[in-house]
Amino acid sequence: MKKILIVDDEIEMLNSLEKILSTKEDFIIEKETNANAALQHIIENKYDLVITDLKMREVSGIEIVKKVKLKLPEAHVIVVSGYGTIEASVEAIKFGAFDFIEKPFTSRKLFDCVDRALNTSKEYPSTDHENSNGIIFKSEEMKTVIENAKKIAETEMNVLITGESGSGKELIARAIHNINKGDTEPFVPVNCGALPEHLFESELFGHEKGAFTGAVKAKPGLLEFANNGTFFFDEIGDMSLALQVKLLRMLEEKKIRRVGGQKEIDINVRIIAATNQNLERLVKENRFRQDLYYRLNTISLDIPPLRERKDDIMPLVFDFMKELCQKNSKIVREFSSEAKEALINYSWPGNVRELKNVISRSYFLCSSEIIQISDLPNNIVNKSVSFDEDILSLNYKEAKESVIEKFEVQYLTYYLKKNHGNITQTAEECGLDRRSIHRLINKYNIVFED
Repeated sequence: MKKILIVDDEIEMLNSLEKILSTKEDFIIEKETNANAALQHIIENKYDLVITDLKMREVSGIEIVKKVKLKLPEAHVIVVSGYGTIEASVEAIKFGAFDFIEKPFTSRKLFDCVDRALNTSKEYPSTDHENSNGIIFKSEEMKTVIENAKKIAETEMNVLITGESGSGKELIARAIHNINKGDTEPFVPVNCGALPEHLFESELFGHEKGAFTGAVKAKPGLLEFANNGTFFFDEIGDMSLALQVKLLRMLEEKKIRRVGGQKEIDINVRIIAATNQNLERLVKENRFRQDLYYRLNTISLDIPPLRERKDDIMPLVFDFMKELCQKNSKIVREFSSEAKEALINYSWPGNVRELKNVISRSYFLCSSEIIQISDLPNNIVNKSVSFDEDILSLNYKEAKESVIEKFEVQYLTYYLKKNHGNITQTAEECGLDRRSIHRLINKYNIVFED
């Protein structure tokens, strides 16, 4: 039996939907005209499917979608509306809706959409994984991270999240916020390396009219928008020393002053910072303030790279593929054993972000319902297969040189990519001097972007 909740503040539409769906005996139908009450039902009950109107008096259908995705991540949401626009459809899908149906619609169209929503999950083998606030995991390493995140969420202390690029630091930050604040208070993220310093200060603290050329009116900063909620500083190690001083003052005094302003504004935000850099080393190099480091590092949480939690790879793969199938007409049901082996054995220097991009590419390029190893990028296939077949035909000296070359190229490329081409950081992490790094780069003609 499938349990379905219908939410619509128009009683006639609510009764029509119930009447149509009740023709199937394997459906248990619940309905609600009050959107706020529906949100409470979603918190207290488990549904396989939620069908909601988009425009309602108390709460929008988008809020229903968000709540379902937060509290019932395995359930699907179908949004119906008489205001059928591309913008509305895109917004609904963006926040996790399975599909968007414009009124009026036929009972056949409704059933087609409902059947697809209820049967989509059957297209994928079970991976026996867990889902916590949208974070898919199976490994013991991530179970420990999630358990610690839940404990941290119950406090109001600042948090420093460390981990490589693409490992999921912002997802963990959002999970901490959702557990503590839910969707009642704002979560405001900002990338510290995305804006030049003179613009970043204005964005962060706001500015008064006439504070600089182009400031034609006063503008509140992002910290003001985050008041009583959570502010997430992504890649905090990229923040300039001048801004670090002002951020430290805000943390100590709980006040900010807009650029060009005199009035101090009280601010109450929880700070979660993240970095893929070694802040302790930056402190020693006088590139990061020690006092700010201690302020941010009240509690720390380290996210292990994907190569150290291989049990999470296939659950993530199937979750990404399920999402792609829901949003597109193409269905992919499985991965060949060779493709699975290649995905598991690859080192994933770009972590979960790289994995998601690879699965998306393979989905759109594959020509059948099963992803074959030939559908995967060459770098993943070549780096995941054994070298035995390649070198056994060579003599000992040639085979040894081939293995050493592959090792040096892959090892050096990984650390150069990790450190964004920084020779000094790469040499330090590899235990080599700068001259050796330059020699290897020239020897193998390694090209990278700084």
